[in-house]
Amino acid sequence: MPLKPFEWVYSCTKIHYGPSSEESLRGYVKGLKKVMVVTGRVAAKASGALDDVIAILKGNNVEFAHFDKIVSNPPSSLADELASNLKEFGAEAVIAIGGGSTIDVAKVAAAIAVNGGTSLDYLYGRRRAQSCLPVYAVNLTHGTGSEVNRYANLTDVTRGDKLGNEVCYPRAAFDDPRYTLSMPMEQVLCTSFDALYHAYEAATTYGSSPLVWTLAEDSVRRIAENLPLAASNPKDETPRYWLMYASMISGVAIDLSPTNIIHQLENILSGLVPSLPHGCGLAIIGPALAPIVHSASPEVSTRLLRLLDPSASVSAETAGNILKRFAESVGFNKRLGDYGIGKDTVREAVRRAFSNSVIAERLRTRLGGLALDEQKLMELLNSMI
Repeated sequence: MPLKPFEWVYSCTKIHYGPSSEESLRGYVKGLKKVMVVTGRVAAKASGALDDVIAILKGNNVEFAHFDKIVSNPPSSLADELASNLKEFGAEAVIAIGGGSTIDVAKVAAAIAVNGGTSLDYLYGRRRAQSCLPVYAVNLTHGTGSEVNRYANLTDVTRGDKLGNEVCYPRAAFDDPRYTLSMPMEQVLCTSFDALYHAYEAATTYGSSPLVWTLAEDSVRRIAENLPLAASNPKDETPRYWLMYASMISGVAIDLSPTNIIHQLENILSGLVPSLPHGCGLAIIGPALAPIVHSASPEVSTRLLRLLDPSASVSAETAGNILKRFAESVGFNKRLGDYGIGKDTVREAVRRAFSNSVIAERLRTRLGGLALDEQKLMELLNSMI
């Protein structure tokens, strides 16, 4: 079956999905005078997306500047720096070419450029964006979901805590699975795990809706079917189409119902150790924390985990093993120690989770008031070192 392109609108974002979707960018930049292109150092060029976007800008006689400083688990200072560049250059729009890190920095900078303040004002909700510079997200991974939702995650450079908050929706998003074919295998796996845990946590967060359950189930099913195919044949575009689709609808799911304990604790860990890829961190600690999530929402958790292993007997005791076996089945068996994380870092991460009032409140409310023990959490995470 051919990979069908399509378009749809979610909230404020027009999503152009499928092969050659980036061609639709031409209609958005026509008539603009100055645009800022935001990328990391390697991925945008390696994927071919940067050259495609530059050709579109030149074809429309749009002057552009290139901000290429984005890194994984980006510090909040990057968004402040980009915002200054946007104002100095006089950019009328931002084109973010990358995964969640690139798109999230662009969102926050676009908010600062119009509304003032600093990145930390938006991360902590001290300031709300009334409007933003238009952000056009050219997505390069199948994990973030940031191209379709309002959230951005950055690391607070004053505290070292990584957290997210609602900032703004992209004006338009472009999901071409061809751009994911250049990802290294670790990134293929770990961005997919990010989408998997987006779905699992959004659906099991207290107060989630049947709509979120439906999106999560479709996402988990697509990942279960297609990640093994992508792992065994990295140059096949078909499984990437469906993994990117799963990521996109998981991005909508977390816009409707946020993530809970697995994302909250991993965000702190990868804030403390930026070399830990976010999705890899989720795949490592997710199995240890899944019993807590399952206890808070057993019915939904059971439905989702059975998509990963239809023959499994699902319970709080087995939930983590199901997730762990799925990760191992596609070749992922890393542990926290492989990224230089030991007991001291785990202790600090758990301490920060309970001492940061914003994070502590999220942990409490998103699991429906389920009691959490600081020492027990440290033991669970230490078991993954």
